[in-house]
Amino acid sequence: MKYAEVVLLFLLLMVISCNTIEKNNDNSLRDSSKIAHDSISTKIDTLEIIVVQCANGYEYAIHNFDFNPVIENELNKFENIKVKPFPLNELIGIAYQGVFDKKYCTPIIEKVNVDFLILTRFDKKYDALNPSQMKWGYELRIVNTETLEQINTISAHDLNDYSDIEKHLKDNIEKLKRDIERLK
Repeated sequence: MKYAEVVLLFLLLMVISCNTIEKNNDNSLRDSSKIAHDSISTKIDTLEIIVVQCANGYEYAIHNFDFNPVIENELNKFENIKVKPFPLNELIGIAYQGVFDKKYCTPIIEKVNVDFLILTRFDKKYDALNPSQMKWGYELRIVNTETLEQINTISAHDLNDYSDIEKHLKDNIEKLKRDIERLK
């Protein structure tokens, strides 16, 4: 009987010690994965952005020209940038049309929670009488919503066709991203 008790006690101690080792291994695995996840999340600081409606885009939009979706789509391809949809409901009663300078951004900033605003405009009025002969261009500005610091970023002028604007934006989106990151 004493022999059976000793064997049973020995087996019980082995089971308890195995469980303890497993738990310690699981905790160390969890801890190391948590550390890896935490270090990744601190390295990737996601910047939230809203592209404000084009300052002089109403007349262009009537003729189906709007390059803001191109900016939004291209910026969303970057891992550390999240472009939020333009918040029409939150900005009811706020003057957001025609905005192409930081001095008009405060009412927008008070209603939305983002890191940056991208301000856009075509570089000249739409020529409805001679659309096939007109030259195309655009300008972008970045506004840091915390500091209200503003910089001019990518732009193009004297392009032959609207599609050249979209191509120029896609070709230069990296510069826009760098300018945003530099402004933070």
